[in-house]
Amino acid sequence: MHTYGIQAASGVAGPKLRQGDRQVPEGVYRIEGLNPNSNYHLSMKINYSNEFDLFHAEEEGRTNPGLDIFIHGWAVSIGCLAMGDETIEELFVLTAKVGAENVKVVIAQHDPSSYPLESDSEQLPEWTTELYDDISDEINDLSTTAKSAQSMGSVSINATNQ
Repeated sequence: MHTYGIQAASGVAGPKLRQGDRQVPEGVYRIEGLNPNSNYHLSMKINYSNEFDLFHAEEEGRTNPGLDIFIHGWAVSIGCLAMGDETIEELFVLTAKVGAENVKVVIAQHDPSSYPLESDSEQLPEWTTELYDDISDEINDLSTTAKSAQSMGSVSINATNQ
């Protein structure tokens, strides 16, 4: 398994709730597209707002939960994940080789296998506990898959905010 540090991300711990809040989303996402002509070197668009995000936005009466979240190069962010140019080149090429449809992106404030994600702030929505359980389950599944793949000579990628 290879770990990549995130060079820049904005916002605080907790899910993205609306367009323009400069918050990095937390959740399980897919790559929607690759942009080789990005203003931020290279970029990969994730499918934020996904079904989970849209469901909870509608349930709470939020009409604009946001869009256009990217994993990109450089080291600046207002809601995206800035990985730096060298890292985005590697991730971009790997994604292109395996196919974007085969890439899962799990975004969390920290690695829940190190210590649990907690929604202990009264400012976070009630459904944040469900979100953090989903993220933890995905990370656990990916970690188990990565251990199996490594024994077969494959590589797994894990990006963390450091």
